[in-house]
Amino acid sequence: MMRSRDLADRAGITVRTLRHYHQIGLLEESARSSNGYRDYDTHALVKVLRIRRLVTLGFSLPQIATMLDGNEPPPGTMLDALDVEYAAQIKHLTRQRELLSHLRRYEALPDLPPEIAPFHSVLRQSGLPDSAAATDRDHTLLLLHLIGAEGQDYLRVIYELLSHPHRASSVAAAMTAWASLDGESTSDEIVKLSHQLTDLFLPVIDELAALTEDFPDFSEPPEQTFQQHTTNYLTSAQRAVLERVRADLDKSADKSAEKNRQRSHHDPDRGP
Repeated sequence: MMRSRDLADRAGITVRTLRHYHQIGLLEESARSSNGYRDYDTHALVKVLRIRRLVTLGFSLPQIATMLDGNEPPPGTMLDALDVEYAAQIKHLTRQRELLSHLRRYEALPDLPPEIAPFHSVLRQSGLPDSAAATDRDHTLLLLHLIGAEGQDYLRVIYELLSHPHRASSVAAAMTAWASLDGESTSDEIVKLSHQLTDLFLPVIDELAALTEDFPDFSEPPEQTFQQHTTNYLTSAQRAVLERVRADLDKSADKSAEKNRQRSHHDPDRGP
């Protein structure tokens, strides 16, 4: 005869699990002996071993409850459902392994969106230090949250353009300067970086317009939502830079629109 601890040890489970089996009716509780302990025989051990085996195969405890008293194989539909579940798990785990390989290949931060990893790698090789890369990682995660999953491809294209060989070093330098902005940053530093970012983004915006014609407008998250999430997140200097850059880009867009109107006015054969 075996007591609860002996039965649990021999079956490879915990006493707590054994009690749970009792509570849900999978295993009958044995009568207590005169000394107050429950004694179990080998039949109980075999039943627990059966339960363990079925749990290992993936059957749920309610399913196991219907299988323990029968001697027939489970219906094919039950096995089919379990097979579908395992196929989904295999697909998920395969994808997880692919992501790990992807991150390893680019030596990327593990919580960086994987579609950004190749371009972050280029920027790091172009001089972006680890601390600035981590700051950009944080900002990228926030931006993706604000624009939603449907904006991932849009953001990927932006990073692809920013990490192009002819501008990667300049972008890495600007990102490094951006990450270092704090409460002690001077107005000259803010103005200088604003001009740098404007000069970098103007050609990128033109290229972006040609490459993302079919994309929704994800050029910036809704203003109210963006301010709500960044007021206490970005430093005052970083917010000042963003405001200046946004104003410069808006001014440039207005000038381009005015030029197009004038060109259209002087060329009657030109479409709107």
